Amino acid sequence: MKPLKILILACLLVPAVAFAAGQSHFDESGTINGNVYCDQDEDGKCNCAEQGIEDMHIQIFATQCGGTPLQTIHTDKKGNFSFHVPKPGHYYVMVDLDYVCGGRIPTTQNCRQVDLQAGETVTLEPFGYSIYGK
Repeated sequence: MKPLKILILACLLVPAVAFAAGQSHFDESGTINGNVYCDQDEDGKCNCAEQGIEDMHIQIFATQCGGTPLQTIHTDKKGNFSFHVPKPGHYYVMVDLDYVCGGRIPTTQNCRQVDLQAGETVTLEPFGYSIYGK
């Protein structure tokens, strides 16, 4: 084999080997995002005028909704939340009904199953709750 062909072959192989070696440290974590909003017209659909609900407790579970959560977080001022999940798998996300403020009632499904793939970001359909005491 001629020296030039060997040099070209070496230049192609070294980066490929370095790239493959880096793959063993692939980050499998993912993200699950969502929102909780005040469903003023109680139609189960988030309309532009309907505001997010702050400080709602959101839980994530490994096997089903209920029991001991893997983690509990709170919604921000706009009703948004985000879970950083360390590995892919099946998860369940729900609003903790023990901490739903002032008699709000769900207008959407309260438990959502998420099938999270490695490196994926999933955004859930918003969780809707009625106006206080209604």
